Amino acid sequence: MKKTILWGFLLAMSWGVGTAQTKLSGGGELNPDLKTSVEALKRWQDMRVGMCVHWGPSSLSGREIGWSRGTSVPVAVYDSLYLRFDPVRFDADEWCRLMKRWGMRYLSPTAKHHDGFSIWRSDYSDYDMENTPSGRDLMAELKEACDRHGIVLGAYYSIIDWYHPDWKPYEHGGPGPLIPKRGDSPDPERYFDYMANQVCELIDRYDLAFIQFDGEWLGTFTHEIGSALYRKFHEAKPDILLNTRIDIGRRMAGADNHIDMDGTKYAGDFQDRERLTNRGNKVAVWGDHPWQAWVTIDRSQWAYNPNPKLMTAEELIRDMVSIVGSNGNYMINLGPRPDGGFEPEQIALMDTLGMWLNRYGRAIYGTRGGPYYPFEGGVSTRNGRRAWLLITDPTLRTLELPDPPQRLVSARDGRSGRKVGFAVSETGTRFELPVAERDEPVRIVELKFQAPVDMCGR
Repeated sequence: MKKTILWGFLLAMSWGVGTAQTKLSGGGELNPDLKTSVEALKRWQDMRVGMCVHWGPSSLSGREIGWSRGTSVPVAVYDSLYLRFDPVRFDADEWCRLMKRWGMRYLSPTAKHHDGFSIWRSDYSDYDMENTPSGRDLMAELKEACDRHGIVLGAYYSIIDWYHPDWKPYEHGGPGPLIPKRGDSPDPERYFDYMANQVCELIDRYDLAFIQFDGEWLGTFTHEIGSALYRKFHEAKPDILLNTRIDIGRRMAGADNHIDMDGTKYAGDFQDRERLTNRGNKVAVWGDHPWQAWVTIDRSQWAYNPNPKLMTAEELIRDMVSIVGSNGNYMINLGPRPDGGFEPEQIALMDTLGMWLNRYGRAIYGTRGGPYYPFEGGVSTRNGRRAWLLITDPTLRTLELPDPPQRLVSARDGRSGRKVGFAVSETGTRFELPVAERDEPVRIVELKFQAPVDMCGR
């Protein structure tokens, strides 16, 4: 039998009112005393590149996870997929070996998507791995392998749960059969207690470094509930990082993928800017706060797709560079096959990214955006006294940028090591760029300054 769900933490929550001093500083106006762990946030930002996987029983359908339930896949068919979910080729150690080869520093699997299925053996739900043919705890296997290989483990968790009878509104087919529906269902309070129990279970069992929440946009979820959950999860693990979708601030920003965020009011430690590739939303916008671009390698969907429309290697590398140079992390999503393996085409594409990072990772890992704000044709990154120009426009031959506060000592071609000419004047610095090679998606110029370099003015 699973554990009984207990309600009460929200009712016990006492609401403080105040104003945090900086954007994305932690608990927002309702938890003004609760701040983000500065050390944990720095470690997360230093990693710069991570991987997400959308994976579970829905992969058997080849359609989108969650959203295909009751649309392209009939509810009865979708809800019975777990009875055939047996990922015989899933090897967590092999995943981690591939991630290291690809240059990935952290991993976020979909622990529970909108469809309600849990990829671990949860004490609070029968709609989980315990009742699949394998009975394996995928989160436990990933945690053990990540620890062995030095990969940081987090997880995605959906606030929405169309399968659970106490979530409302009922959408995409309504409740599933494995969680009993009570006479007073739906009961949102009982559901959020269920959610809190599951998330604390994930934190306690797998010592997650971060959690990506999603599905906060419906009116069932409120600023007060999100703030209470933010406090509860930070009490469970003080240095855990929670994205801003633990609260409802993303509603403020409109069509351009929710870039604006009032971190003085709403809770959250870092911001996710989500998109399918080349979708046109303005994700790569400078951020003075911690954020990541959450991008899928397949242009058409997030979960396993037998006929994907993959990014090219050139697009993938330039996309990552544009995000890191805009002061964000880059998290690339793959959709594993139902058996737990990755398609050869995706492996080959990620290998290209990994080879680039192996050669030029010094311009990515441990950096922050700048000293130059993103410019036409490229971006820059910095770390201490060094900075890098990352030129994404192959036709650019000269580049004029404003002068940073620190004196520029040298500039060298990141590929050949040869000196790059530059001239400093009252109006800025003019660089004579090396010629772009055909096999070079991004040209790199490594800069050395007299002192640790700060940002230029816009």
